Amino acid sequence: MSRFTVAALVMFASCLAAGAPAGETRPKEPRTRLDRFKPLILETDDLRTIRKVKKAGDGDAAKPAATIHVDAKARTVRIPVAPTRTRGAVEWLLTACGKHPAASVLVTARAAAEVSAAFAKAGFEAGVHPRRVGADRVGPPSGRVLEIHLIFKTAGGKEKRIPAARLLASKSDGTPLGPGRWVYAGPQRIGDGTDSVLVTELSGSLATTNARDASAIVYWVPEDRDPEPYVRAYYASREALPGKDASFELEIRAAKTGGSP
Repeated sequence: MSRFTVAALVMFASCLAAGAPAGETRPKEPRTRLDRFKPLILETDDLRTIRKVKKAGDGDAAKPAATIHVDAKARTVRIPVAPTRTRGAVEWLLTACGKHPAASVLVTARAAAEVSAAFAKAGFEAGVHPRRVGADRVGPPSGRVLEIHLIFKTAGGKEKRIPAARLLASKSDGTPLGPGRWVYAGPQRIGDGTDSVLVTELSGSLATTNARDASAIVYWVPEDRDPEPYVRAYYASREALPGKDASFELEIRAAKTGGSP
């Protein structure tokens, strides 16, 4: 047999080996009810901003042990959060489970399903999510007007409260937001009964400034929204916050009256 023939056979065998399926080294993860909806509800922009969950103790990551507190009588929900200390354009005041940290002001280690259940326990009734109007416009959400504050303890142990709107800016230079209000639209679901899927759990979107996001629970609605642009730019403010050793909570309660928070 010639050297050329031997070399050809070796090359052919190598190709077969390369094309053969590799043996399984670990069991495949079982499919869930959520898997079949992912291609339908996650757009390219959403997939691009999803990041890995931060490890415990990494930067300002919220501690998983912290729990959500609900006062049904006062219709108040307090969610353990952590500031991302991001800079530049943002689309969310709050996201869940490590999603969209680069475009969120705050994150929580609690799951979106837990947050949704807490709102239900506090007696919040779902409103109406934004609806697309034409190619580049969207109808504003409607629902219960909320008061939202970031709460943290200072070095002396004194509790301090900051209106959530102060964590956002209307321009990159830190210009404060104009008049507006936080509106509770409620979580988005697909299907009915036991077959329903909590879309908000997939997106991790809890409180947003982006009316294009149809899966958020809470929306910032500016007063000058007529007509509301489909996508509107907001920025992280330059509000000074204490270091990573401080504990933070986002308090969300039903507003006594309408109007700006």
